[in-house]
This record gives sequence, structure tokens and C-alpha cells, in this order.
Amino acid sequence: MEQIAAPTPVAVLMATYNGEPYLSQQLDSLLSQTYQQWTLYIHDDGSTDKTVEICQTYARQHPNIIILDYESQGGAMANFLSLLQRVEASYYLFCDQDDVWLREKIALQMERMATEEREHPGQPIVVYSDLAVVDADLQEIAPSFLAYQGIRPEFLQTFAELGAANLTTGCTMLFNRGAKALTQIPAPRAAMHDAWVTLSTARAGGILALVHQPLVRYRQHGHNTLGAVSQSRLTPAYRVRHFLSLAQANLGHYRMLRALGYGSWLKFMFYKIKYRYRLRSAQ
Repeated sequence: MEQIAAPTPVAVLMATYNGEPYLSQQLDSLLSQTYQQWTLYIHDDGSTDKTVEICQTYARQHPNIIILDYESQGGAMANFLSLLQRVEASYYLFCDQDDVWLREKIALQMERMATEEREHPGQPIVVYSDLAVVDADLQEIAPSFLAYQGIRPEFLQTFAELGAANLTTGCTMLFNRGAKALTQIPAPRAAMHDAWVTLSTARAGGILALVHQPLVRYRQHGHNTLGAVSQSRLTPAYRVRHFLSLAQANLGHYRMLRALGYGSWLKFMFYKIKYRYRLRSAQ
């Protein structure tokens, strides 16, 4: 497979599929970034709307937007990882087609990356941030995705602890070449691309660094591959109604961990129970 060397330090990877309604807003938010040393790589996964036409229009007008043409990957996870496999850069960001990035997103994350690399030279590093949860019209639902979902990053720092829950959201991630080098592709046991990179980094003792402020408007529009669920909705009744989907999510997460050498199902359950106990104790 031909490797593409990015002409800039940062490669932004966007996997698209039928993203016509919101794609232009996301592309405009990228073009408005205060940090401009990036190249955007787009691969479409077989859209039937005007997604490809929109991407082509932007690519004609902006030389740092490049459309890659290869076979369909059959889903968001495989599509993102296929881009990561093909592009060589110093740093990578995943970019969803339907969000909006704050103008300082890349700049603030690159500043944090530089700090972490000075303190931990040669280490694989993932920098991630909080998000603001918004509706289809960008009206705010919650100022903090982490608080909205009841996620406490301070309890999810080691590979063992990450058995309890997903920590990072792909559209907030900036990671270095060292983190990419640890990420096996293809990834038949991966549940999602963001978790796969994060877990691979944590397994090797890499750094997971949080920028606390929300840097993305995380749009909820009813067709998200994954979405935000308020902590207040995660009641026992909700868990009963959604037992099958929650069980499938847990199984997918465990299979991913197991592929990385995590250990037994009992260990997985121990850390999930421990995490929930720590959450209750912290309230």
C-alpha cells in the first residue's frame, strides 16, 4: 500500500458518508483554525448524496484539502483507520463530518502536545479535550460532554482502568507518530477507531493528556454513529430497556481489550465495578 507523506506537520483525517447537511460547516471551521499547518485527507465511504461534490469543491479551492480515492471500507471505524494507515505525518487528528471545531482547537492541542513531548520525550501521546454537546442547529445542550455523560478522566488513566469505560472521543484527539506506530491496522477486534488508538497507547504506558475546555461543538442530530447520552438518563430502567445494546457495547469493548492482552472477563468486570464505586463516592 502506497504511503502518502503529508506536506505539513499535522494530518487531519476525515471519513465521510452521506454528510451533506453539515459538512460545509465543519470544513469551514477547519479553514478558520488559528493553526494552519495542517493537511486534510478525506475518504468517502460510498455516499449517495452530495458529500463527494462538496468535498471536491473545497479541494479545488484549497490545496491543503486532499481527497483519497480507494475502495469503500464499509463503516466509520474502518474508514478512519484506512486513512491513518495510508498517511504519514508527525501528528494526526480525527475529524467527524458533522461537528464544528472552535478556532483555537488545533493550536491549543498542539501547545499541549509540545508540553507533553518536552516532559515525556519519545513517548506515544494522545491529547484529547472536552466537547460542548449541541443540537442539529448548534444550540447548546450541555457545556461539557464529560460532565453530561458522567465521565471522570482522573479514574481512567491506566490500561487496566480503561477497561471500565471509553475515555476519548475521536473528534477531540490529537496524537503523535509514536501513538500511531502502536496502533495495529487492520484491527479486526477494534470497536471504534478512537478507542483502539487510545487503548493501544495506554497499553504501552503512553501519555493520555486532557485539555479540559470544550474545543468541539459535538452535534447531535439523530444519525450519529455514536452519540451523547446524559448521565441522568443512565437509570436502572434505562439500562433494562437498552440491555442488549449496552451488552453489545461492553462485549465490543472487552474484545478490543482482550486483543491487546488485557486479561480475563473477571478483571474487566472488577474495574467496571471499581469505577462505578469511585463515581458514586466522588458525588
